[in-house]
Amino acid sequence: MPRFSMSLSVLAIVAALVGGSAFAQTATGDKAKTDQTAQQKMKTSEDPSSPAMQQAAAKQADCKKQAKAKKLTRSARSAFMKDCMK
Repeated sequence: MPRFSMSLSVLAIVAALVGGSAFAQTATGDKAKTDQTAQQKMKTSEDPSSPAMQQAAAKQADCKKQAKAKKLTRSARSAFMKDCMK
């Protein structure tokens, strides 16, 4: 009887190891598909080198300078930034 239970235990461990490793790896095709999907979702307006993004960054920098010059903090600063960025 002990031999049977030992064999059953070893078999269960081997099955768990083999079954677990099958799910741990992703196929290379799946990874390529997720990369392509992420690139497709990225809009051209989100491109950091686009003129619209550069203008927005420059405007944000100007607003931050103004808020710092006015020594605004917390809620007053966030309200100012919200209005300034419009």
